[in-house]
Amino acid sequence: MGNIFRIGFIILFTVVSAGFISILKADAKEGTCIFEASNQDVFVIVWDQDDEGNKGRQIWQGRINQGESAKITAPHGQIRYSYNDQPDEDQPLSGDVNRSCEGGETISVP
Repeated sequence: MGNIFRIGFIILFTVVSAGFISILKADAKEGTCIFEASNQDVFVIVWDQDDEGNKGRQIWQGRINQGESAKITAPHGQIRYSYNDQPDEDQPLSGDVNRSCEGGETISVP
């Protein structure tokens, strides 16, 4: 009888532990999105965004020519980005936009 209770406890512990691990994995989601320059060439810098809305580490930068796109992978599914809509000139960046980056959604810049 004691063995039945031990086995039941082990099974219950395993099921509850697996549930907590699944919740933790779901919270640490990773997302992807597509940056697209539909109207003109742009230079874009993308940062990971932390839970408090602050810029984290830079995850991508580059020029996107008109009609082209770039796939971005965001470790936390949230990003901040800035752009220069005159990439052939040394101009300050515009934007500092925060967005979700999930499900391969397309973000048109500017």
